[in-house]
Amino acid sequence: MNSKVLLNAENINQLAWGAVNGCEAASLLEGLHYQQRALELSYGQFLLQMPISEDANPYHGFGGSPFKNQPGKFEAIFTRPLMWWGSQYGRLQELSGADPRWLYASVYDHNPVLTFVTVHFEAPEWDQYPFGMVPSNNHAVLLDGVDVDRVHVSDPIDGQYWLTKAKFEQSYNARRMAITINK
Repeated sequence: MNSKVLLNAENINQLAWGAVNGCEAASLLEGLHYQQRALELSYGQFLLQMPISEDANPYHGFGGSPFKNQPGKFEAIFTRPLMWWGSQYGRLQELSGADPRWLYASVYDHNPVLTFVTVHFEAPEWDQYPFGMVPSNNHAVLLDGVDVDRVHVSDPIDGQYWLTKAKFEQSYNARRMAITINK
């Protein structure tokens, strides 16, 4: 394995599009575009196609609105409905539960990984919802680079940057939810 790889996926700024809760869709589209898929779709067009959960359960679709916060709703979409939706555009592979080394191996194979972390990689702030315990500071980023002790992410809020594997893994390991966007 190479000591360093940087896929240099695009960065979609969800806030510039008014999508305060649109991190999963932005990260997914960044990965699809990297693999030369869904190139005809802008982020705005892509968001309008996102499946919305009627029961506000992120395991069934997006729970709420990507454009505004709604009391009592958990504005997110988790891996299964993301896989169903994103598979219309490209080859996705569920990596939830995977050790971080599997994510890194995927990036070394030039397949970026949508990873569920927390905003600014801070400690999870757990809240109870009807569908289970989840971090209220939920966030998703695209993992698109790895070197010996750092990872590179395309973060829909904070842009593109390197951070230590230790900091990344602390946030990722809280839930171990990920999807690889394959060639």
